[in-house]
Amino acid sequence: MSYQVLFEPPAQLDIAEAFTWYEDKSYGLGGDFLRVIAAASEQLQRNPHLHPPTQSGFRRVLLRRFPYALHFQVLDNAVVSVLACLHHRRSPSRWPG
Repeated sequence: MSYQVLFEPPAQLDIAEAFTWYEDKSYGLGGDFLRVIAAASEQLQRNPHLHPPTQSGFRRVLLRRFPYALHFQVLDNAVVSVLACLHHRRSPSRWPG
């Protein structure tokens, strides 16, 4: 079964901000960040249930090479809804749930 991965507007904004920050630090690093996001998205398409739910019921996939995680939920209709892309050091009050 293949899942459809949807990035909600807040997650899109988080990704755009992180891309800009990395690209400002080193040309091309933002592109690397987007490639890691794409790889995580492909992983979620194949099997989002590999990532156990947290106490709040949401799931997260850690990004390779970058200190970020995609926070998501699996909906009944084979859709993965990515709610946020957050830095590990960001305040837990920003996390979904």
